[in-house]
Amino acid sequence: MKKLVKKVVKKTKDFKVKIDHRTIVTVRTKEALKYWLTEYPNAQILS
Repeated sequence: MKKLVKKVVKKTKDFKVKIDHRTIVTVRTKEALKYWLTEYPNAQILS
């Protein structure tokens, strides 16, 4: 993972990930976050 992603992971428990222009997924674990970021390389972490 990128440095910025690692900083966000340490601070929060729930993550909102935007995987495309209309789909936002709420992720609760770090393993699930890694999955979504590897499956969708253009995904963005919103919070």
